[in-house]
Amino acid sequence: MASSRFDDLLAAAAVLLDGAGSTAVTLRDVAAAVGVSHNAPYRHFSSKQDILEALIAREIVAMCQTSERAETPLSVQALTLVFAKWALTHTERFRLLIQQWPHGEREDLLQAMDRWDVIYTRATQADQQIGALPPGDPQRLSYLIRSTTLGSIQHYLAAGRTDVPEPAQIIDDLFHHLGRSAQA
Repeated sequence: MASSRFDDLLAAAAVLLDGAGSTAVTLRDVAAAVGVSHNAPYRHFSSKQDILEALIAREIVAMCQTSERAETPLSVQALTLVFAKWALTHTERFRLLIQQWPHGEREDLLQAMDRWDVIYTRATQADQQIGALPPGDPQRLSYLIRSTTLGSIQHYLAAGRTDVPEPAQIIDDLFHHLGRSAQA
C-alpha cells in the first residue's frame, strides 16, 4: 500500500508535468510543491526517472480500474476511446508514457503494463468471439489497434491544425474497417 506522502509526491509530479512537461519535474520541485524537505522524495524514489515511471504506472492502473469497474465488459473500441480521451486530456502524461515507459524497471510499472495488455487482449478476444472483429491472434490484433491509436494521437497533437482528423474519428474508421473485415 502506498503511503499518503507517496501519493502526495506523485500528485505534485503530475501537476508539474501537466504544467510544463517532464523537464519541469525535479525531485526538489516536487518536494517544494508538497512542502517537505528536498530530501523527502528520496525516501520513495531513487531518481527523477523513478518518480516519472511511478506516475506512468499510476496512470495505467487508473485506466485498468476504469475498465474493471464497468458493469459490462468494455469493448476494445470503448477501451481505445477511453485511452484516446485520456491522452488528449493529459497530453504531457501521454507524451511521457510514449517516450519513457519502455525503459521502465519499476515492478509496479511492469505489472501495470502487463495488466493493461491482458485487459486489452481479453477485450479484443471477446469482440472477435461475437464477430465484431476479424479472427486471428487477439494479442497481435490488439497491438495493431493500439499502434494505430498511438499514431493517430501523436499525429493529431503534432499537427496542431483543425484539418487533421481527431483520434476518435480515426478509431471509428479503424473499427468500421475491422468490422467489415470480420463480416467478410
